[in-house]
Amino acid sequence: MMRARLSLVTLALGIALAALSYFALAAPIGPPTSPVYSSPRLPGAPTLFIAGVMLAFLSAVVYELLPDE
Repeated sequence: MMRARLSLVTLALGIALAALSYFALAAPIGPPTSPVYSSPRLPGAPTLFIAGVMLAFLSAVVYELLPDE
């Protein structure tokens, strides 16, 4: 039960980090009328998105590596 819960928490954190970096921290959506629309709001937003996706995939590793109760 504990490994399933920890795996779900890891999955939720990964999805939340990826969604936050994609929707809130990436470049604004709109017509490219100025250079503001080509730069992300946070310079490291793509890295955070990749980290979130990796964390979501690592939730399966967490589930497999923790011992069964």
